Amino acid sequence: MKRKLIIFILLVAASLAMGCTSYDNTEQPADLANETTISPANETPAMTSESMTVEVSIQNFAFNPQSVTISPGDMVKWTNFDSVPHTVEGADFASDALQNGDSFSHTFTENGTYDYKCSIHPSMTGEVIVQ
Repeated sequence: MKRKLIIFILLVAASLAMGCTSYDNTEQPADLANETTISPANETPAMTSESMTVEVSIQNFAFNPQSVTISPGDMVKWTNFDSVPHTVEGADFASDALQNGDSFSHTFTENGTYDYKCSIHPSMTGEVIVQ
């Protein structure tokens, strides 16, 4: 009888312990705080935890993709994969000459269409649509 009572108490204790715990399997959003932004000194990026970075490659004398659509506060990051230098130049932003492997980032805070080009190779053009 004593043994049955001990087993009963252990089962009740185990049931209570399992009922007092919870499991949360929801995924947490990726942290974008480590992204580096190169922007003019007078610009204050409007980065939030919901902002995202869109990658544009510079390769074969072209921006790929040539057109991107983003939201205000999002960042565009251009990376040069060509063996020759290129720039990214818009009305409100400009990079230095980017060598192979170099990147330039800009955060767009206002709605609009932003055309840009490579100042070294003006036939290379692209656009960022912020909406």
